Amino acid sequence: MRIYFLLAGLMSLGPMLVLVGLSGHQPAWARDPVVSQQPDAVLGRLENVSRLVITSTGSRRVQESGDAEAIALRRKAMASLDAARASYDRGDMAATNASLQRATEEMFRAIRRIGTGQDGEEKKRREYESMAKSVDVLLAAVERVANEKGGQRMALRRAAAIRARGQESDRLAKAGKLGEARLLLDRAYQEARTELEKLRHGETLVRSLSFASKKDEYHYELDRNDTHRLLLKILSEDKKTDAYTQKRIDGFVSESDALRGRAEREAGGGAYDAAVRSLEESTKALQRAIRSAGVFIPG
Repeated sequence: MRIYFLLAGLMSLGPMLVLVGLSGHQPAWARDPVVSQQPDAVLGRLENVSRLVITSTGSRRVQESGDAEAIALRRKAMASLDAARASYDRGDMAATNASLQRATEEMFRAIRRIGTGQDGEEKKRREYESMAKSVDVLLAAVERVANEKGGQRMALRRAAAIRARGQESDRLAKAGKLGEARLLLDRAYQEARTELEKLRHGETLVRSLSFASKKDEYHYELDRNDTHRLLLKILSEDKKTDAYTQKRIDGFVSESDALRGRAEREAGGGAYDAAVRSLEESTKALQRAIRSAGVFIPG
């Protein structure tokens, strides 16, 4: 009997997924699960599977393994994930869940193929340091966006509290309590990411308001586009991606750049209505790039 313990969660995958594979038996993930068809629940599952396939520890090991079959399985999982996103955008929750199940199965097979890897203290230390840097980058973004949005004091105050939590985790790590430090740092990461999401969602709410002119709306869309570019930069910071994933991200960014350039030319000619539409399409391309970087955002 061979038992595989697969750590499928990295930053915010939620509860750690433990897969127990028994030789000669059908694993649990290979059977049809009972899953919710409610959009919010499906969205949560979509976010989790996105992290599993794109940014989890297991995904990184597959990308770095050099194992052609494992890498091919991960690419199949990426294709299934793309199908799930398309189904979700169409409002077909059943098809979304079916594609997510395929993506999960394919990714677990890829991870199982390369084994569990080493879990020594040095590896834990490297992961802790990588997470600490991610927290710093996220908090810097929260502070920058909050200030650019007029100095949102509550957001800045919460960012300061999160930074203090990160500093406490550093003290624990230096004292040799790496496990406790990582738990505290994981909490800080979740809170920092939530703050950045709150600022982004705040922008979405503003969009329901009317603008005095198309020119005003154009400048708002420019700011929104810049914010998404910042978010992509943060999410891509220090993340190792394989050539296939990076090519996808670069393609979406190039598409966004071209659309933004068109918008600026349209605005320069006074065609603000067309410029707004071009900017909205540019931002959608950035959203697709962000999803490819491992974070699903509606839009």
